[in-house]
Amino acid sequence: MDFYEQLRDMRKMKGFTIRELADRSGVSAAYISQLENGNRGVPSPDVLMKLSEGLNIPYTELMQIAGYLEKPDGEKDENYVRPKVNLRRFLQENELIFDGIELTEQDKEWIERMLTVLFWRDKQRKPK
Repeated sequence: MDFYEQLRDMRKMKGFTIRELADRSGVSAAYISQLENGNRGVPSPDVLMKLSEGLNIPYTELMQIAGYLEKPDGEKDENYVRPKVNLRRFLQENELIFDGIELTEQDKEWIERMLTVLFWRDKQRKPK
């Protein structure tokens, strides 16, 4: 399966129309349509970054599909386990975008508070 088919499949799996992906990513609907139909070359890494944000998938995954990056040997192994990411640290240390909107420090603090409450409640219910 080539890049164009995979891009279309990812968009459809997320339940987005071309217009919705365009709105979420900032990439024009016409360009996305041309990509999916194979009428354009593989997009630049900058465009792939926008598409990854719009699709809410890892940038490296799109870069691998587009042929810019090779998959690490470990990912081919069915026993490969992705390293865990500390979500609190990730929120604090990164500039984040959600649906094309840049999150402020206050936004990130609210997200952290909501997650803390969510998981605190969950921990209270589970016996140790």
